[in-house]
Amino acid sequence: MRRVDRTLVSAPAVLVGNKSLGGKELAKAQIFFAAQAKAEAGAAAAGAPVPTTKARKKKDKAFNFNAYSDEAVKYALDKLFFGKCAYCESRYANQAPVDVEHYRPKGRIAGVANHPGYWWLAMVWDNLLPSCIDCNRRRWQDLPKFPDSLAQLLAAPEMQGVKASLGKQDLFPIAGAARATADFPGIDEQPDLINPCVDDPEDYLVFHIDRGDPLGLVLPTLKDDIPSRRGLTSIHVYGLNRLGLVQERTRALRKLDFLSRLIDEIGKISETLLASPDPKNKTMGARLDLLVNQILDEIRAMAGPDQPYSSLVRAWSKALRIN
Repeated sequence: MRRVDRTLVSAPAVLVGNKSLGGKELAKAQIFFAAQAKAEAGAAAAGAPVPTTKARKKKDKAFNFNAYSDEAVKYALDKLFFGKCAYCESRYANQAPVDVEHYRPKGRIAGVANHPGYWWLAMVWDNLLPSCIDCNRRRWQDLPKFPDSLAQLLAAPEMQGVKASLGKQDLFPIAGAARATADFPGIDEQPDLINPCVDDPEDYLVFHIDRGDPLGLVLPTLKDDIPSRRGLTSIHVYGLNRLGLVQERTRALRKLDFLSRLIDEIGKISETLLASPDPKNKTMGARLDLLVNQILDEIRAMAGPDQPYSSLVRAWSKALRIN
């Protein structure tokens, strides 16, 4: 996950203004949910039990949100994130069409019975992110086996090499005492999930860099030997250490290791040739230096914002002091 400046791409017109598709949908949603709240208040006054969000959806027709999935929204998100998942940096086009993900869930919140979801944010540009299906949808995923020391750091030693239900879907854990509502939207919820357009993921997540044994795991940062709560929660909810993703990041690490070893070996040969009094050797040494620079350019390109797992490449380059 890498920090993304949302201001680099303007909100699509379909979400801007009262007369836009999103504006009209918000007006309809306000009427729908106000009527729903009024009916529940009346039922409560009459002594009837208030239905949970899940029970309400079974009984009543749920509001149909459409504006967020408009093609203009998908295009804008694709441009902002270079066709990558906001959470894991995989190219989502390689596996399935993009999921337009609501950072704050629009319809319901898992484990919170009587909250209708953040429906007033369903068509708001700042609440929308592009996601691959594995980060967004709750699915059974294989987890890798990793060293016991790292398992303890991830607070999940019992989850090595097993299947687990991973993916955000309608999960939205918070550390605050209260959740925002349509009537009180400004409550400081203190979200436990990282939002790459609001937070700097490097404050909460760090990659495991071990040149001797490359393994593409992401770990929570430590403060006073205590793992970051937001880092841990984001890793588990988004499934950032699911087996397939760890394998892809490990392949990237192995490529980087191969390129760095090439640089080391070619550099040694170049140094020897350049020290030779023979002009031909000096010319060959200079050509090898050019080759080293080309390899370095390839590594720099892999760290670009448009490349998959660029945050991993940046972390690896920083650890090996490759600029």
